[in-house]
Amino acid sequence: VTPRPTATPAPTPSPTVQPTPVPSAAPQETVAQYSWPVSGTVISPFSVEVLAYNETMGDWRTHDGLDIASSLGTRVQATAKGVVSAVYNDDLMGVTVVVDHGNELFSVYSNLADNPPVAVGDAVASDTVIGEIGDTAAAESGKDPHLHFAMYQGSDAINPETYLGQ
Repeated sequence: VTPRPTATPAPTPSPTVQPTPVPSAAPQETVAQYSWPVSGTVISPFSVEVLAYNETMGDWRTHDGLDIASSLGTRVQATAKGVVSAVYNDDLMGVTVVVDHGNELFSVYSNLADNPPVAVGDAVASDTVIGEIGDTAAAESGKDPHLHFAMYQGSDAINPETYLGQ
């Protein structure tokens, strides 16, 4: 008898267990959180494209920020973390503190009481008290006590409510 080759059975494919892919956490873009610097009612809105009447000065002019009414002496907090880049007394807007938030974004707090508790170079967080509501803004002295709060991207005034939300 002649030997015949025997067929080797072909292996039966068995399913390979693949691990279920777990989605990796996408890198989160860090967005600074901005908060209202003081509680109160906006009594003069941001208006750089339409002139607003200034009762104190008796003329029409742009308004580069928000006027937020609150009592004299109310604490004013930085809107977000940053570094104090200027503290000065402006002839029209009174005692002013400027905070640099990076990427050429600045917040400006005017009509503060004399002697704010911060100095140029101080690091601040969103809960850092940078001053109190005062009555130092000659250009807005006809209004009730308030904070004049402005934000700038580079040299351009931007509406603070864009960052603050409701």
